[in-house]
Amino acid sequence: MSDAAALPGQPRGLVASGPATDRAANILAPNPSAMTLDGTNTWLLSEPGSGLAVVVDPGPLDEDHLRHVIDTAEKLGKRVALTLLTHGHPDHAEGAGRFAELTGTAVRALDPALRLGDEGLGAGTW
Repeated sequence: MSDAAALPGQPRGLVASGPATDRAANILAPNPSAMTLDGTNTWLLSEPGSGLAVVVDPGPLDEDHLRHVIDTAEKLGKRVALTLLTHGHPDHAEGAGRFAELTGTAVRALDPALRLGDEGLGAGTW
């Protein structure tokens, strides 16, 4: 990870995995490559005081990584309530189906082909 990409509150030059703010934590997937750099960023988002969290881009189909995301949420006192996909590249979306199985969540995405559940995302929706 370049210095310019360091997360707020983290020292520059280190792999950014862990809390970024009081509302966001990054869980770095173990898939370093020319495309993913140090690994794909999976984001755990939650409002302080809430017991619920949203996971954005659960990452590749890597059972250890997916379970690490769930474990991170639980350590923070959160239950994953929703999974969002920003796009369908395998490094971001390949594990979404398995992650949905593990968490019992729907997967929302702008692209209907990536959705698991009845609701999607559209212009101006959350």
